[in-house]
Amino acid sequence: MVSGYAVMIAGIVFAGVALIPYAVYLAGIMVGKKPKKTVLRANLPPISIIMAAYNEEGVIGERLHNILTASYPRDRYEILVVDDCSSDTTAASARDVLDHSGVQYTILANEARSGTNRSYNRAMRSADHEIIVTTDANKFFAPDALSLVVSRLVSNDEIGAVCGDQRPLGGGQDTRVRGMEAEYRNIYGRMCDWESAIDSTYNFNGPLVAFKRSAIPYIEERCGADDANTAFAAIRNGYRAVYETGAVVYERVPKTLQFQYRQKIRRATRLIESTLANLDLLREKRPFSRYFYPLRIFMYLVTPGLFFTGAFLLFVGLFLEHPIVGAMVCVLVAVSLALFRNNLISAFILNQAYLLVGLLHVGRDMRVWESTSILGN
Repeated sequence: MVSGYAVMIAGIVFAGVALIPYAVYLAGIMVGKKPKKTVLRANLPPISIIMAAYNEEGVIGERLHNILTASYPRDRYEILVVDDCSSDTTAASARDVLDHSGVQYTILANEARSGTNRSYNRAMRSADHEIIVTTDANKFFAPDALSLVVSRLVSNDEIGAVCGDQRPLGGGQDTRVRGMEAEYRNIYGRMCDWESAIDSTYNFNGPLVAFKRSAIPYIEERCGADDANTAFAAIRNGYRAVYETGAVVYERVPKTLQFQYRQKIRRATRLIESTLANLDLLREKRPFSRYFYPLRIFMYLVTPGLFFTGAFLLFVGLFLEHPIVGAMVCVLVAVSLALFRNNLISAFILNQAYLLVGLLHVGRDMRVWESTSILGN
């Protein structure tokens, strides 16, 4: 008969191996290299801001006002809105705001649902400027966010793409959902910041991405996330893709875990697809390819399965040796996760579940999105 202690040891080994990449990133966050603080440029270059939208009539007016009131000079940008076959008044609502803005703008209407990647590529063909900024219709910039990402982008010829730091918007949402998202985003941003200080990260936040068109003339459309694909394109073309923690963009997170689940599974699936689609970059002789990309591959493809397998074996072994203690531990863990959802452990476990389900969804067409501004309403 298999010893319960042997099963427990196996569980501990599995879980321990699963956590290796996170241990490396924790060390990097604590003692690793830090990037220099970005200095805002006095003379900002002209840019083209591209926004893809689907059924966002309830928020797109507010979103455009958010951009128009940012610190970036209005005479230094154009706005291109791509309406992805909305069934509401998204395009008309955008036009009502932009008509009175004094900003050059273009509204493009897709003839069929196309998704974010294709919508961005279509708008890029109509854009006037070298620097492209892609963003969502339901996220909100902090006042200096746009200026900071562009300043970081043009600060170094080696940098081809920059993304902002995404955080949950306060108020209105379930505090448990917002709390877990805040914990997750805090660590996520610091991990990407460390990668960026040394070379590059492909873990971009779609709500605010700036890139040079000469570095990224095209975003992969067939699979994967638009933000990760943008970063990978920069890296593939010999540039750096970096994370700017000072450029904050806020997201209205879904009101309940049910709606957050739908959003997170889609994001996890597309991130994993982008990860798998660029494995040839492992042959490159640069820190990103030698260290960070392999760690991310392990983190997204291996860790979720190992972690839950280890946890299962650990509990099975405990039940085999001490059934009452095992039951008490299970109850204690369940209660802790239910009562303390805002802590890092709860956020970590939940995101491992999202990644595991995302792995099971790889191969499905996740390019066409739903309106997230109304999730949970």
